Amino acid sequence: MLIYAALAAFGFLFLIVMLFLGEFSGGDQDAGHDGHVEPGGVDHGGPSVLSARIMAAFLTAFGVGGVVGRYYDLSHPAASGVGVVSGIVMAGLVYQFAKMLYSQQASVQVLMPGLIGRSAEVSVAIPAGGVGQISLMASGERSEHIARSAGDQAIPRGAEVVVTGLRGDSLVVAPPKTPAPGGTR
Repeated sequence: MLIYAALAAFGFLFLIVMLFLGEFSGGDQDAGHDGHVEPGGVDHGGPSVLSARIMAAFLTAFGVGGVVGRYYDLSHPAASGVGVVSGIVMAGLVYQFAKMLYSQQASVQVLMPGLIGRSAEVSVAIPAGGVGQISLMASGERSEHIARSAGDQAIPRGAEVVVTGLRGDSLVVAPPKTPAPGGTR
């Protein structure tokens, strides 16, 4: 019975540590995320059955199920079976709860490389050699980003621009190419 109690205590302690330290380390770590990002540079995220919280919930419920099984004088294989079933049920509940929370999020993460080539509007004028701000639509949501001019020329507020690249944590923008007189685009 001691091994089951130790497993339950370890899983519970891990959950408590994640509760208090999760915000500092960036939240739940996902051992099963493959880094897939949809076209357009948008990562919708979502829970995985291999997230640390779900695995810790399984471990805690497995330990508790094993303790209960041994309390009722079940053999170790039978107590482990009770632990596995209770662990799967608990992990399933935690997964469904996490899935519900992820579906309630108001926005998606917009990945910077996916913005290259998009049209935007300058919302804060970009001075020559300096930074300003642009506003653009990504995944049906308006987002604001720090921007620099591609040619180090000033771009006034309200001007239409195209994102041409990235420089540090800012986007590089340029006015859209205009056709030469008498020519085509």
